[in-house]
Amino acid sequence: MLQWTLLLVLGLLSRQTAIAKKSVVEPRPSWTPILEGEAVTLICHGVGPLKEERAWWYKNQQSRGILSTNIIQTNQPGEYRCQTQGSTLSDPVNLVFSSELFSPPDLKTTTSEPIEGTPVNLSCETQLSPQRLDTKLYFSFTRDGMVITSSGKNSHVLQIPAIQTKDSGSYRCEAKAVTQNILKQSNYVKISVKSGNLSSFNSSEKISHLSLGLIVTQFIVVVLAASALLFFFGPWSKSACGGWTGVRRDWARRPIRKSLQSSRQEIKRS
Repeated sequence: MLQWTLLLVLGLLSRQTAIAKKSVVEPRPSWTPILEGEAVTLICHGVGPLKEERAWWYKNQQSRGILSTNIIQTNQPGEYRCQTQGSTLSDPVNLVFSSELFSPPDLKTTTSEPIEGTPVNLSCETQLSPQRLDTKLYFSFTRDGMVITSSGKNSHVLQIPAIQTKDSGSYRCEAKAVTQNILKQSNYVKISVKSGNLSSFNSSEKISHLSLGLIVTQFIVVVLAASALLFFFGPWSKSACGGWTGVRRDWARRPIRKSLQSSRQEIKRS
């Protein structure tokens, strides 16, 4: 009986010792939400009087850990566990990055079809998280994949005082949080610069069309006037054979014939 009691006591003590020797992962900061790109410090605490400076780290239930210091930093989500010498494997700590540090940038332009020589502004717009409004962002602009300018913090506007035809192309902007090492790209905006002589060309073309219209109108008026003169004063006089010359139909000549006969009768009477 005494032997069984001693075995039971030794079993309980060994179980408590095993539980007490389990390593512990401490995240700093411990609050949530954790924003994307932010570094989280993980500390692996062992047991015993000696301070452990090295530990095995396991991520996402890996069977083989990585030997490193007992303090690491990470900005990757996942499940983390650790184990120091003389301790058992810790319980997992799950890191979740639930919020964006800043939204993907949106590139906007004052016009997509500017006239050569006119000013154009491109704006790279993004929104910082309300919890990190003091984050420093750096912006750059590209045209057809080539970097054309890299601005300082908060300079999210690209100003082109007098755009040229060579500036035509597909534009894009990038916003980067240097401290968190986060880079996001915007949508593409295509800009097609029109030649500055286009307006004068259009004006000349309009004038040419107007002049042509006037010429055609005058020609039509002349043709109508000539037709009217031929109609009233054409060769409808009586020939020597007593017939009527011309090509008009008889029904069209009758009014003129009656008018001429009446005039001749009045002359004879007088």
